[in-house]
Amino acid sequence: MIDGYQGIMPLDTRNMKPEHRKQAIEQHHKNIQEYTLGQSQLKPEYRYENTILRIEKQHELDNMHLNERAENKKNLQEKEYNLYIKNLKI
Repeated sequence: MIDGYQGIMPLDTRNMKPEHRKQAIEQHHKNIQEYTLGQSQLKPEYRYENTILRIEKQHELDNMHLNERAENKKNLQEKEYNLYIKNLKI
């Protein structure tokens, strides 16, 4: 596996014929160089890291906060349930 870069997928060479691997890897690196050159020529607000990556990071933060809220709600419900059970035994 050859790592990708931002908008370029990783290159999987496991199922390639050995005689084609070198050319595929060279082309992969060339594609990454062309991609970075193209990105550098864009306005910052149109670049991959300022569009797609920013949105992905925002989704991760949103999911983290949702999970945190769900965990807090679950803990509160467990405390209330335990308190209710404790009061029933009296």
